[in-house]
Amino acid sequence: MTHRQILAQWIGLLLVFVMAGCGRNGERAESPVRVEHFRYQELPGGTRIVTGVVRNLTDQPITNLQLEIGLYDRHNRLIGTMQVPVQNIPPQGRKRFRQPLDTDQDVRGARVRSVLVL
Repeated sequence: MTHRQILAQWIGLLLVFVMAGCGRNGERAESPVRVEHFRYQELPGGTRIVTGVVRNLTDQPITNLQLEIGLYDRHNRLIGTMQVPVQNIPPQGRKRFRQPLDTDQDVRGARVRSVLVL
């Protein structure tokens, strides 16, 4: 077998794994949670917080998960991130979160970048 044939087999195998990881028909796999009512706000007195609800879409409890929140400036450029832990979400249930920002940067907006179920 030539090097080119071996390389072609490896590339084909890699594509199979990539497509399998994407779910059906190249779609993303279904997430076990959904973040709802996410909001960034500045309270009277200047405290800045992110709030929202994490909904567990499974029939199993989720003991721990971590939200990665992107923080954006007035030009919508990413200027930092923060982590928000959420614990003990019941099966098919929801859990509210509220986390103050721990930064002195001029944050004007925030978005959920990722969810990690631990």
